[in-house]
Amino acid sequence: MLYISLIIAFCVPQLNAQPGHPVNGVKESYKEHYILYNAFIHVSAEKQIYNGYIEIEGDRILSCGAGKKSAKGAIEVDLKGKHVYPSFIDLHANVGLDPLKPSAKKSYGPQMESNKKGAFYWNEAIKPEQNASDFLSDKDKSISDYQKGGFGVALSHVMDGIMRGTGTVIATAELPDNQRVLKGTASQHFSFSKGSSKQDYPSSLMGMIALLRQVYFDLDWYKDGGYREARNLSLEAIENSKELPAFFDAGNYLNQLRALKLSKSIQQDFIVRGYGEEYKRIGEFVKHEAKLILPLHFPLPIDPVDPYETMLVSLEELKEWELAPANAAKVHEAGLEFAFTSHGLKSRAQVFKALRKVHKYGLPKEAAIAALTEKAASFIDMSDELGTLEAGKYANFIILSKDLFEDDAVLHENWVLGNKIDIDKEAEFDIRGKYDLKIGDSLIVLEVAGSEKKLKSFIKVDTTKISVEVKQERKLISLAFKPTDSAAVSMVRLSGQIYFDSGIWEGNGVDGNGEWLYWTAIRSDKHKDKKKETKTDSLRLGRAWFPNMAFGLDSLPESVNILIKNATVWTNEEEGILEETSVLVSDGKIKAIGKDILDVRDGIVIDAKGKHLTTGIIDEHSHIAASGGVNEGGQAVAAEVTLEDVINPDDVNIYRQLAGGVTCSQILHGSADPIGGRSALIKLKWGASAEDMKVENAPKFIKFALGENVKQSNWGDFNTVRFPQTRMGVEQVYYDAFYEARKYAEKWDAYNKSMANKRKAGSIPKPRRDEELEVLNEILNGERFITCHSYVQSEINMLMHVADSMGFTLNTFTHILEGYKLADKMKAHGAGASTFSDWWAYKYEVKDAIPYNAAILDKMGIVTAINSDDAEMARRLNQEAAKAVKYGQVSEEDAWKMVTLNPAKLLHIDDRMGSIKVGKDADLVLWSDNPLSIYATVEKTIIEGVVYYDAELTDSLRTRNTLERERILELMMEAKKAGEPVRSPKKETKSMYNCKTATLND
Repeated sequence: MLYISLIIAFCVPQLNAQPGHPVNGVKESYKEHYILYNAFIHVSAEKQIYNGYIEIEGDRILSCGAGKKSAKGAIEVDLKGKHVYPSFIDLHANVGLDPLKPSAKKSYGPQMESNKKGAFYWNEAIKPEQNASDFLSDKDKSISDYQKGGFGVALSHVMDGIMRGTGTVIATAELPDNQRVLKGTASQHFSFSKGSSKQDYPSSLMGMIALLRQVYFDLDWYKDGGYREARNLSLEAIENSKELPAFFDAGNYLNQLRALKLSKSIQQDFIVRGYGEEYKRIGEFVKHEAKLILPLHFPLPIDPVDPYETMLVSLEELKEWELAPANAAKVHEAGLEFAFTSHGLKSRAQVFKALRKVHKYGLPKEAAIAALTEKAASFIDMSDELGTLEAGKYANFIILSKDLFEDDAVLHENWVLGNKIDIDKEAEFDIRGKYDLKIGDSLIVLEVAGSEKKLKSFIKVDTTKISVEVKQERKLISLAFKPTDSAAVSMVRLSGQIYFDSGIWEGNGVDGNGEWLYWTAIRSDKHKDKKKETKTDSLRLGRAWFPNMAFGLDSLPESVNILIKNATVWTNEEEGILEETSVLVSDGKIKAIGKDILDVRDGIVIDAKGKHLTTGIIDEHSHIAASGGVNEGGQAVAAEVTLEDVINPDDVNIYRQLAGGVTCSQILHGSADPIGGRSALIKLKWGASAEDMKVENAPKFIKFALGENVKQSNWGDFNTVRFPQTRMGVEQVYYDAFYEARKYAEKWDAYNKSMANKRKAGSIPKPRRDEELEVLNEILNGERFITCHSYVQSEINMLMHVADSMGFTLNTFTHILEGYKLADKMKAHGAGASTFSDWWAYKYEVKDAIPYNAAILDKMGIVTAINSDDAEMARRLNQEAAKAVKYGQVSEEDAWKMVTLNPAKLLHIDDRMGSIKVGKDADLVLWSDNPLSIYATVEKTIIEGVVYYDAELTDSLRTRNTLERERILELMMEAKKAGEPVRSPKKETKSMYNCKTATLND
């Protein structure tokens, strides 16, 4: 029987009319009925049928089983041992939709409010009312690309906005919309990208997270009666779709973890789209019981030839190239549920190659197939209709020449809803092989090789190979060649017929003299594909480090008992500096200090004779270890955002600052707003997760700011819209914000009292929860402390007056370069100072800065610290403290307290940190010399009994880094030689934030 492609040529599929749809003519109720047999059928990832059949009628599978089934009127198709799999499902797509077109209208300056017309949410990036089914288009050319990748179904959504609306399940067949849409409203979609919104807020990652939290607070209020005040179609859309599976396109693995953490606070489970980095913190994903959509797109190797160019590429990037293909295997081993997406591939046809790659890197075949079929179907609650080849399900399947994990497997057909789509038509018969070619009385050996699509043939004359041009059109064959290389010999041209079953060709032709002749060819040997030998030792994978970059650790360090003997100990307590003294560390705490401590058991002993031991440096004002920007400048008050949402444990500045003796840092919001975001207090535990770095039960802080930055005098000519634009306006922002906070608190007090009184219960409507105002009330109630960016005397006076009149105290003025002018007023108010040592003249408002500022403030009895506000300066805070000795003759002990005990007092953690005292955290630094000396270097930095920096280990890590680079570059060279495409080395630049950094890019 002829192969299916010949049969289908005479059968035009009849699309079943929608029930009740009028037809202009005679109604056709016939459904195509096929039985495809003699196939290796992969019913599911786990179940296969050898020599089986699949029966379909219309768009559904009727039955599937072993052997061959006959049915009256069915078209029978012999698949001749080919492999049949369920068609693939892509859960992250926009196929079949009208692509978004960027707005041609140019806008200059900030856009503070939404320009979207209608009863929708106030922020343009929140568009849950958007439904992908409203954007269907038959002009999308990517459908054929999905067909070639074996996809029968895609979950499409409009990839625009933070809340992107609902997705639609679309079949990849070219059918009318009412037939190819399998589920009109199938899913919810989220991201950390504003998309086409030009509204200023949010301008940072932490702003996006805060906005999503607020959306769900608003939804609760709306459901509790808020709808009576004003209709909001966006909030109604969220409520209407709350039972649908929710997908989050978060970005890198840190953002995925942030999305998973957010899901708990808003009580919305997310299926998170991964970027192939989950292996870096697989344990964190396990804690969240994450469901993931993993990529089949992997980084290309760089061209490793030029040694100077390869220096541009970080070790992190090299390691990611090596380990990304093994990511799916790691996720599978961890027991997490996942599906695959083809998003990011240049061509969906590369899916098969990618599947073979992830299998080569350790993912079982069954898991790889399930991730594109039944697992994907379960994620969209369509397991009863998609994902396996079972009776009653959609007739979505692909036909391959062999097992899809074979390198030379070819996708021949993709059946979608019972409609056959030819992908790579198989040659009717494979004519390749060796033949005895007889022309007249001459017998010649003819060999036909190459691929089925591109034949190559030649004849042998003695030991010489002579090329033969061959052309096949079904049963017709034509050959042309010159019997010898001699120019005097003309071409022989033959034409004939192929008798497929017998392997015999025959026909007539013309010799070089134009004489007609008869010829035959009989196949003596069939063509055999050369199988590539698989090297079992071809994978030499390295290990993921913590973090997976230069100076990352092979494993996370653990707390140990440590005895540091014979050191010069700077206690920062009444005992002062102790000579030849020992300190015992156990269970992360300082257990004993003295001269006669016995050697520790089950721990390490460090002889520190001639060296200095101090408590760790505490940086009161830092902007390291944050992702997606440190300024939420979209509005003047941003108390709803918090740096705790965006801690980046992979920032190399953590390790660099450990090398400078820093053990704890307050990660602050920038100075874009009068009232900025909340801070995060972290310990620099290199290799730990973001959550494990946060100081447990840390006091609450928030950033305020004064001066040029908040009134946007240095933001550019178009930034003249956001209030405030003057220093007077800054004062008004504070008053307005706190008045609103008081009103907010009064509303909640009244509501809570009414609910407590049964007779008045419900008489007062429930107020809308506002995270921003809740934080401001924490300040008014003395539950949150303020660190304020400040320079100019008049403004500092103004803010202290605002605080006095509103009943709160400013905890810390940071920078405070004119603090020496009003130290008496600061002391009366109760404010502390965190300043620079000797910075001045970098902008106009610091023109009166003097290097004696810290000394003057300290002598006035103000708790005074010296901070960095700069990733590089933080590595040298010991030397910044030493400048207080030079400028103002501050004692060495008091100068050292400016970077240790004093910032601990300002941060209200001096009961735990800041000095060497029994019971405090074992955050210690061992110096080679007096820590205030420019010659002093850090030998060891210890946090809670864990050695996170060791100078000797760092030297060995440098060597290890170099060897690791060369090892991976050698693998890249092997990949290039094997034919993999490569890319040119390119330097990756990462931002280092400071107060006025206004970008959300890392």
